Amino acid sequence: MKRILKKIYSTLLNPFDRHSRRAQGDSQQIPNESFFPEVVRILDEGMQATIPVKGFSMLPFIRGVRDLVVLEKREHYVPYDIVLFRHHDRFVLHRILSIEGDRVEIQGDGVPRNTEKATLKDISGKVVRILRDGKKEVDPDSPRQLRRARRWRRLRPVRRPLLLLYRFAPWNYIWLRHQ
Repeated sequence: MKRILKKIYSTLLNPFDRHSRRAQGDSQQIPNESFFPEVVRILDEGMQATIPVKGFSMLPFIRGVRDLVVLEKREHYVPYDIVLFRHHDRFVLHRILSIEGDRVEIQGDGVPRNTEKATLKDISGKVVRILRDGKKEVDPDSPRQLRRARRWRRLRPVRRPLLLLYRFAPWNYIWLRHQ
């Protein structure tokens, strides 16, 4: 247990440490059941946490395996915020579509149809920065990114074919193959 906690802290608090296994090319496998409770604890203490992203559910804005996200706990959330939340005993990183009172409707950018329902209590933190390839910083709240997210939401009826084209485009083939 001590070793797992040490790995979690080294990954969360210092993801770019040149002495870490990740920087040396070795991947660290930490079970989600151990990892995410520590992420939530760090966020609740008012610190930021940097986590790797897995999966396709936030394409084209966040790419699994390649990108990292920096999370921070917030008091208030608004539509188009990208949040980490608990859904059916799993942690998911998706975008808020709407908020009505305590109820929140959330959907991944790469998910053409399904939405999730959650409460504000289920939200653990908000993405404050996206690190493309672990280097280039992207502000998800910048006017340009919010404009792109709004356009993408309006394309909901044709998202599925667009996502297929995006996922299998020649320039994406290399990184998708390694997931």
